[in-house]
Amino acid sequence: SRFSGAMEEDFDASQGADLLSLALGRQPGASDLDDYVDFEVYFDGTEKVEAEGQEEVLAFLRARLCEVFDILLKDLEQYLWHRDRFILEPSLEEVPHLAGHLRIGDGTEDEWFVVHLLRKLSLQRDDVSCRVADADGELLLIEAALATPRWVSPNNAENRCWIRKGLVHLLPKPQAGEPVQLSRREGLLRLCASGEESVARGKMQKAIEARLQGYPKRAMELSRHVVRAVLPESVARLLVALPQLISVILDHLPAPPTRELLRLRRDLPEHQSAIHFDCENLGEEDTVLIGVRFTRLQYARLISLRCQVPQRFSRKRWKSPKGVKDPSEKAMQLGAMLCAGLEAAYLQGTQSATAVLRWREVPETLPWASDSLFQKQLRPELLKAPSARRAYAQQAELEEHFREAYIRAVRDPALKAVDLEAHWRDRDDPEDWLQVSQEDLDREMKVRQAEFEEFDQKRQPKGEAKKESTEKESDTKAQSGELKKEVAAMGSKIAELLQGSSSLDGMEAEKSAKASTGPGSDSGSESSGSEPLDVLGMEEEGEGEDEDEEGEEGGLGEMKDYFSELDEQLEGMLDAGDPNAEAGDPREKSGLPLSSRHVKVHDSDPLELDMHAMEHVLASFCSENQLEPGPASLLLGELGLAGSKSLDDMD
Repeated sequence: SRFSGAMEEDFDASQGADLLSLALGRQPGASDLDDYVDFEVYFDGTEKVEAEGQEEVLAFLRARLCEVFDILLKDLEQYLWHRDRFILEPSLEEVPHLAGHLRIGDGTEDEWFVVHLLRKLSLQRDDVSCRVADADGELLLIEAALATPRWVSPNNAENRCWIRKGLVHLLPKPQAGEPVQLSRREGLLRLCASGEESVARGKMQKAIEARLQGYPKRAMELSRHVVRAVLPESVARLLVALPQLISVILDHLPAPPTRELLRLRRDLPEHQSAIHFDCENLGEEDTVLIGVRFTRLQYARLISLRCQVPQRFSRKRWKSPKGVKDPSEKAMQLGAMLCAGLEAAYLQGTQSATAVLRWREVPETLPWASDSLFQKQLRPELLKAPSARRAYAQQAELEEHFREAYIRAVRDPALKAVDLEAHWRDRDDPEDWLQVSQEDLDREMKVRQAEFEEFDQKRQPKGEAKKESTEKESDTKAQSGELKKEVAAMGSKIAELLQGSSSLDGMEAEKSAKASTGPGSDSGSESSGSEPLDVLGMEEEGEGEDEDEEGEEGGLGEMKDYFSELDEQLEGMLDAGDPNAEAGDPREKSGLPLSSRHVKVHDSDPLELDMHAMEHVLASFCSENQLEPGPASLLLGELGLAGSKSLDDMD
């Protein structure tokens, strides 16, 4: 029913699920699935192979795939991807090529590491042309937007921007009579025919080089942050052998509600339901303390999660590792949370997670080696190379269900050879990179703002840009002059007020100013002190100012009469029935009435109080709250305030 559905969403939200993700139909805790990067690798001479048939084309692409991994494998083994791992496989669509699709979520560094790999590949192979695009469009053109020619637009940019020989190439704009959009095959033909003429101008190259500055070292640093965690031995060995599995775990945090996990487990076959991840069902398996690798972005997202895990993964039910006297609370909680996410991934059986497990399953021999067409296309020394076997394994059998692939990976005898002691850590990596100061952000914003301003100035005609700059300078000077005048006038007014003294009737300075308007004073002069100073400069001069002042003085007199009448009425109500009121209005030397409960603050006589003495009297009275009357109550009673009841009423 609608009510039960709403209750489930509320429960999911209480477990830490993102309501926006629920509204968009995503798994709880999942990153933005719309963020991805597509990349394609084309080879010269493909059109000749196409004439020989599809089998020849497939063998050609497989051979090129093995050669690509021979170049890129070292970087691929060291890098940890934020979400999906790198997959490259043959594609026969339109123009035969190698294609990859990578979900990056929030990890924008992943797409730029792909750009780095494609540049490296194209530098070492002259026959390679590469394209890369993300969910927003042409990635390279977007990054170099401030240096891109004006004619480039989303309508004509597709298939015009390429990476070849380590450089960015931009094909010329469409001429009159040519179609605005360029096909893939036509773009490749023009790219190969143009040679160095299509190389993008220097500013575009510099923009891309600036984005990739420090690569691959910088990318490796961003993809590595090691934190200690207490995990079951089987899970610990798997995370050491397959660090990319951490992305699958984080993709399923926060975990679904406990009742949903129980329902999923009940539907599993017996051999699959026997796999557990909590300490209660592990039997005699021990837990160990190891360092778990994250990307910096993954770790920042993990520590920002505020989610509850099933009670089976609570701190009280999590085993402490043997040989470790006092494991940190953080390591225990982190291990339990990671196992909860892994259980959710296992029970939900996410198909895309299988690719992570396939990276490790490298065959002893290359299955493609028996194909004669393949042997003809591949260099002989690569037939037995580990890179060729890894090229095969990373794209093979990706349709296998994750649960079956996980069971086979956990039961692999080679997993027991993982040395957990080599991955023991006595401390976590420093987390100072999480702290970003306001000064650093301001500095980055100023740099970007300067780039935009320079871009705007160059796009404007020289005359208009100079005119606009001159107008801005003149406006700034005028505003500065007006501000100085206002500050000077305000300072004069404040100095005048500080020199005067105040009373209940107002500033004496104003009284003296009004007195100066008598006979012999120059009331019509602008420099006369009879007019109040316009501090904020908001008042306007007019001919009827004198009339307004007279009206204001009359209004003040009427208000005083009104308040005096209110005082008389209030005194009559408060003193009604009080025998002390019949004695008249005796006053002490201080001027404070003793017979009335009401003090007239609008009387002509000034009210004088010793504030130091009154402060101590009131403090003493507050200390008597809810107690018997003390000295302060008696003293105030003598002053006409009858008992603590009236004071409580006043409070």
